[in-house]
Amino acid sequence: MTPFTRFAVLALAAATLSASPASAQPADSFKREGEGQRRVQLNDMERKPFDQALWSKVSGWSTTAPTPGDLSGKVVVVCLWADWYAPSRRVITQSLRLAERFANDGVVVVFVHHSEGWDGARKPTPPKEGVIFSGHDTKNEFRTAILADQDPNYYVIDRAGQMRFADLDKSALESAVEFLVKETVNDASEINQRLAREAAQREADARRAGAINSAVSMVEIPELDFPAPTPDVYRGVTWPKFPPKQNAQPEDPNNPPAPIPMRLPSAGWLTPRPPEAGRATLMYFWHPDSRFTTQIMPTMDMIRTQRSRDLVVVGVVSVLKDNSVAQNKDLESDPKKVADRLAEFFRGRDLRHAIVTDLSNGLYEASLRGEGTNAVPLPWVAIVSSDGILRWSGWMGEPSFQAALERVVNSDPGIQARRAVEAEYLRRNNK
Repeated sequence: MTPFTRFAVLALAAATLSASPASAQPADSFKREGEGQRRVQLNDMERKPFDQALWSKVSGWSTTAPTPGDLSGKVVVVCLWADWYAPSRRVITQSLRLAERFANDGVVVVFVHHSEGWDGARKPTPPKEGVIFSGHDTKNEFRTAILADQDPNYYVIDRAGQMRFADLDKSALESAVEFLVKETVNDASEINQRLAREAAQREADARRAGAINSAVSMVEIPELDFPAPTPDVYRGVTWPKFPPKQNAQPEDPNNPPAPIPMRLPSAGWLTPRPPEAGRATLMYFWHPDSRFTTQIMPTMDMIRTQRSRDLVVVGVVSVLKDNSVAQNKDLESDPKKVADRLAEFFRGRDLRHAIVTDLSNGLYEASLRGEGTNAVPLPWVAIVSSDGILRWSGWMGEPSFQAALERVVNSDPGIQARRAVEAEYLRRNNK
């Protein structure tokens, strides 16, 4: 094997490995509820100590009130319910079953009832095995403190007393508890340090992979012509489903919406325009004065490094509604003032992905699929296949984002066609 071929094989192997979803943080796979700014705030609560003083907001315990000794070192499931609301009552059965199943694993279930209807509410009956408490959120202060919305809601506290899952979807409850009971108190207490170490290791691995990959793709493998797949081939692919729009009816599978073209502009590039043929594109929409959009740039750098062989990552400067402030105000749109802000923003920064300006908002508005800009949480991203068609768009915090990106990159016919030509090029050069 020649040195060039060893380099190429290492690059392709590294690209394949780094394209796989990280398994170091399986907790990310558990579905949460909530969206937009509220979900951002809920995420910020996770992996931080739960304020034990909040239990004082709950009174009228039908059992005894939980003591620090009752909860210390335990996995605590907090179930918020309202007996007068039928969908909320149904979760009691699930929660009691959970208490019984994990009775020997140190799981405690705490039921907290809504401020209204407590006197006539049917309180949970303690199971034969397992520990439960049930009390009354007299003024809904407990709910307000943990950003709860319509009951029922699930929050899960780990053995180290940290909020691990804030507003967990009921479909993920059992598997999330099963995940946490396997941790020791020490494991739970060191979760942030461990994740930081693993993230640093992934970043280092990605940089190494990117260095090898870039050396091969930019120096050894030129941009090669390849037979472009026909539109019928693209239509035959099972693309990811879009996240549902707010208050929208489910899409009719027999009458799918028309494809939305999204092609990058020819002008407005603040960096060299990357080669796009046979590659999917990940766009994120940002403005230099919106912190929710600028703080994801290191993540976009990492995605670009991990997937540079098959994916173009582009930050699209757009005029957004900034939902990081209470006024939800429009950001600066004057081209000259934006240009000045960009010059200041990029001073001292070294990004590894492409940047283009689109102050007319053509790309951003296309990605919204008819959604009003006031309802759009930031950061907002769009995934476009190599034929220039929008395949997924939504809030970057959506649980389906990573899976959608994976599916597009692995299924895109243009990527596959380009890879086949590059593989033949490597084979010929190894003779």
